Amino acid sequence: MLRTLFVSAILVVGAAFALQSEFYALLLYLWFAYFRPEQWVWSASFQAFPISYVVGVYLVFRWILSGTALRADLRTGLLAALLLVAAIATFASPYYAYCLPYLSDFTKAIIITYMIATLASDTSRLRIVILTIAFSLAFEGAKQGWAQLILNPGGTNTNEVAFLGDNNGVAVGMLMLVAMIVSLARTSATVWERWLHHFLAVGILYRAVSTYSRGGFLAAAALLLMFLLRSPRRGRALVAAALAGSLVLSVMPEGFWDRMNTINTVEDENERDVSVESRLHFWSTALVMASARPMGVGVNGYNVAYDRYDSTDGAFGRERSVHSAWFGALAELGYAGFALFVTILAFAFTACWRTRRLAKRGLIPRELEHFAVGCEAALVAFAVGGSFVIFQYTEMLWHVVGLTMALYSITAIELAARKETGAAPALYKTSETAAAPAAASAT
Repeated sequence: MLRTLFVSAILVVGAAFALQSEFYALLLYLWFAYFRPEQWVWSASFQAFPISYVVGVYLVFRWILSGTALRADLRTGLLAALLLVAAIATFASPYYAYCLPYLSDFTKAIIITYMIATLASDTSRLRIVILTIAFSLAFEGAKQGWAQLILNPGGTNTNEVAFLGDNNGVAVGMLMLVAMIVSLARTSATVWERWLHHFLAVGILYRAVSTYSRGGFLAAAALLLMFLLRSPRRGRALVAAALAGSLVLSVMPEGFWDRMNTINTVEDENERDVSVESRLHFWSTALVMASARPMGVGVNGYNVAYDRYDSTDGAFGRERSVHSAWFGALAELGYAGFALFVTILAFAFTACWRTRRLAKRGLIPRELEHFAVGCEAALVAFAVGGSFVIFQYTEMLWHVVGLTMALYSITAIELAARKETGAAPALYKTSETAAAPAAASAT
């Protein structure tokens, strides 16, 4: 009952704000997408009524009727091209009926990505979007992480997350979330808010590690390295990382480390981990699929197509997953789709690099640099962890891409405004939060 009242209150307040503008409608949709209230409450009414779908449709129509200018540039063009290629691959696939629902879900993810890129039009809105995504997913993730750490340290957390999937997908999603929450901590205006974000980050980090995902473990190491490289105060960052790592990893039992040690394969086939060998086979099968069907087998069609291209006649099972976002994109979207996929991610990294470089030169607010680092680290977590799990259509990945597109636009707006006003070169050099630039200019 209390859960139902809690969700109902948020829904009523969110709906009231959503009626005011399309940006608030976007926030309400993101809350639904990441919090998934219909799976959290114990009331059948939330499961029976497609509230998320209604909010999404309202968002699109509200945006159209608002008269907001279309954003048409190379980045949005690449998104549209990828969606078109995905549609062609699906409709031309012999597994069309199986792939169509997944194409529908991917289409929704791309539409919301475009909305984020368009409506997160300034630094304040960008932070609110990140905050909405982070807190909606962290509410349950951090709770599970801290509860597991205190009550069952070292235990395996096998709970799935609806849109992230199994333990491997959960690990990648949680680590991407850690990256975003750290960016929020670094741009917090108050000490208590900063500590709250750090508290959530540790809980979510443990939630990721306790999945016992080997891909997640590698992604966590890559995430740590990224933050150490990008931190303006590496000494402090190293101490913080050491403390968080010690708290999380010190409770992990021998069984955890035995599993992590299987990441390194050995030459002797008798000692080789079977799951590693099977994944190598799944990846090679993806190459065979792409060679046989250059346009791809359709969105998420690898599983249903696997038996036809399996050279082992079921030695590793039937209708198996590709276990890789990269090979999955290649097999399912074909060569053109894979090229677009990689290009979009390359542009996302470029947007982060550009924002960081300009912020370091004092040409844009330093806050944007922290958001760029957060998005960049989230993409690195995906790039590493996604090599071992199908994550190429997950909306969280595409929403982060949308955030980088928003960053790119906001940076351009900041530079244009600076050029018009003739701002002094040192205006943003010492600003660490959103409020700092104004304070610096006032002095």
